[in-house]
Amino acid sequence: MNAQKLATICALLAAMSNLIGCESSRSSRSPDAQFQKQVMRAQECRQLQDRLVGGEPLTPERAEEITKTMDRTGCTARLPAY
Repeated sequence: MNAQKLATICALLAAMSNLIGCESSRSSRSPDAQFQKQVMRAQECRQLQDRLVGGEPLTPERAEEITKTMDRTGCTARLPAY
């Protein structure tokens, strides 16, 4: 193998490591995007719960009603003890 072929192979190997690095950095952004979606959804659920609870006293009947409403929207109710 002559020096030119060896240099070409080395250059290709070096370029491949850079390409692998690009792939891993691209895939590492995906979990961040998913995490951001989860955070936004949790905030939406919290806002819905705040609107449903409002300033009225929380009775067992109201707590059940709020829980059912939140379940229908895919949220989990976290209500204080009544």
